[in-house]
Amino acid sequence: MTQLTSEQREAQEWGREFATRFIAPIALELDRDPDSPARDALIKEAAGVGLLGMALPAELGGQGLDAVSTMLVSEELAAACSGCAVLIGATALGLSPILLSFDFEAIQRFVVPLTASWPTGEPQLSALAATEPEMGSDFIGGHPGARARTRAERVDGGFVVNGTKIFISNGSLASLVTVFASLDPSGPIRENCICLAVPTDTDGFSVGQVFDKMGQRACPAAELVFDDVFLPEENCIGQPGSGWLINRAVMSVSRTPVGAIALGIARAAYDHALDYAEARIQGGRPIVGHQAMQLMLADMATRVEAARGLVLESAHSTQMGQPSLKLASMAKTFASDAAVANALDAIQIMGGHGYMRDHGVEKLLRDAKLTQIYEGTNQINRFEIVEGILSERCPKAD
Repeated sequence: MTQLTSEQREAQEWGREFATRFIAPIALELDRDPDSPARDALIKEAAGVGLLGMALPAELGGQGLDAVSTMLVSEELAAACSGCAVLIGATALGLSPILLSFDFEAIQRFVVPLTASWPTGEPQLSALAATEPEMGSDFIGGHPGARARTRAERVDGGFVVNGTKIFISNGSLASLVTVFASLDPSGPIRENCICLAVPTDTDGFSVGQVFDKMGQRACPAAELVFDDVFLPEENCIGQPGSGWLINRAVMSVSRTPVGAIALGIARAAYDHALDYAEARIQGGRPIVGHQAMQLMLADMATRVEAARGLVLESAHSTQMGQPSLKLASMAKTFASDAAVANALDAIQIMGGHGYMRDHGVEKLLRDAKLTQIYEGTNQINRFEIVEGILSERCPKAD
């Protein structure tokens, strides 16, 4: 287990205090009514204290937290409400293609104005748009048959984008979207993908359906429509044709936060179950004294600790400048499976109380399921774990 520094423990406590004060009291309200005014109030609070850009360097308007600290904060937020954690964290995902391009001019053009809005009381958000009605995990894996239907056509001075993206976290709230499109929809995605920065006030851009989600309802998932959206050359992130590689780089640093969010859910489920088992009397004693409960609680606690170890190990590798897609996929897959298992066990331990909406435990199950799906389904992640294992076994050329 990674030993935490005093600064990392301070960041963890910072996240816990924010979650306790601002997220936990409104978690069930936002689950019932995602468009509640409480959502906008939460975004303003998060922006005001620096949570939207906690991992960004100070010179870009962030808090400069290291990767481990960022995961610790994410776990705390998600333990209170994973939908709120994604609502707060999706902006960093939206900016990540620009940051990982290491294009100083693009960072100054798109990132700095957005972060400058955070302390003003009118914070702007960003979103990443990749998934389409006919393309999802096959894009992530770069499958030879994957085809992006969203097209970026070269024209004088730039590109014209047409197409539709779906299930985009914060898509209906964002001021800036980084979109992945194809330069040639009939060609392989690995060679024909482009990443473009799209201010959402650009002519031809619109928000379509906002989906009615099963879980993580505090964060909207939207359909984004691009209808002859003209973007100048400078809105291209990286080089034309490098979009798939940029997305791979994003995956190597974005799956660990999903693992941290899933870890927060798993921990919350365990905490609920343990508190209930200690208080609930059956047969003249608390049910925590019954072996059946003890076996379930032991498994739940083990899942939490094992998931935390993987998440922190993956975050540590990123912090050391060696982000590992294999480790990130392991952390995401194991933690999300642990979250679903712990949520199911918590409901079982709490019986009827766990099944009712008032206690928020059934919400944990609905929330947990999504962590097995986004940032690549767990099945796709498992393929990429094996890819990583096999690539490490291949002899290196002299």
